[in-house]
Amino acid sequence: MVDSDILLVAFVDAIEGVKGLIGERGAGAVLREAGRHSGPKLLESLIGKLPEVIDKNTALVRTASIMKELGFADEIKAEDGKLIIRNDVFTEAVREDVNENSPVVHFLAGLVEGFVQFMSEEKAVVKPVKAEKGYIEFQVL
Repeated sequence: MVDSDILLVAFVDAIEGVKGLIGERGAGAVLREAGRHSGPKLLESLIGKLPEVIDKNTALVRTASIMKELGFADEIKAEDGKLIIRNDVFTEAVREDVNENSPVVHFLAGLVEGFVQFMSEEKAVVKPVKAEKGYIEFQVL
């Protein structure tokens, strides 16, 4: 069995490779869409179809809880229209500086959007406000 940390580093390196090919903005757009696509697939594989549709705010709170439980970060809080993520595995694995335009941040934004939409059937838009290694702050629109 392959170590999950090795797979994470390989995935983050692949993200950085996409950035090298099509630039930071293009990579951010592609990876955000990849996150939107993989979020619902991941949840469905873990929990199947949800028995009920919930509102967007409840879905955001559940998303934070699920992502923390899955080990995406040590701390994830949804409050006051923001999602705060501390000590996440993605930005910690990036070898370069991280900011709100980093493709890995946009992948994570897409993942959150996909999780929320899967649970609520409402479109969620998550805008990176601040990002650095180990810390991401999203505004939820």
